[in-house]
Amino acid sequence: MISHSHHGATASLALAADLDQCRAGFGALLARADLPAVAAAEVAKHYAEPHRAYHDTAHVGLLWLRHLMHGGDAGDRDLALAILFHDAIYDPMARDNEARSAELLGRVMPGDTGWPQQAILATADHLAYSGEDCRIARLLDLDLTPLAEAPDVFARNTRLLRREYTAVSEPAWRNGRRAVLQRFAAAEPLFRTRLGAIYEAPARANLTAEIAALSVAA
Repeated sequence: MISHSHHGATASLALAADLDQCRAGFGALLARADLPAVAAAEVAKHYAEPHRAYHDTAHVGLLWLRHLMHGGDAGDRDLALAILFHDAIYDPMARDNEARSAELLGRVMPGDTGWPQQAILATADHLAYSGEDCRIARLLDLDLTPLAEAPDVFARNTRLLRREYTAVSEPAWRNGRRAVLQRFAAAEPLFRTRLGAIYEAPARANLTAEIAALSVAA
């Protein structure tokens, strides 16, 4: 059992290094979301925007693949919609991305989209959620799993994030990044679900290392 769990954790973390596989995960996510053609084209157009370096199809594809790898329900369409749309609107300098993403979902999808919209709104502040919905907690944890990547992948993701903030000066980027990571590091625990058994320790190692590097550089 321990060996199997360790293998699953290793495979899940290794997945992020393969961006092509993560992008293929986006295709699987899009298929599970079962959107009308016009809606599928709309969301794909948003994720293809040129200013995106990290928050792209590979990011949301990875989250869906990790959901499945960790025994998640492959038939959970509402969770698929929440993952798919949670970064559909992404302006690095805006503070209403999640609200606008939830609005987009409600606009392009027929039927009741109340739950995925609520879940998307919760991703505006992963640490502030105080509800008891285990599926929202799972979405929040999945979205935080990139904090736990292998150090080289974590460094790659940081470089990609920096490219999304080209309008921000280097000192401002370092100060802002350090503040965000310090807030995550102060959370006890960082992960709310059983995913923490895999991701909590490596995430804390990455947070500690980058906060220290940013503090020295500052």
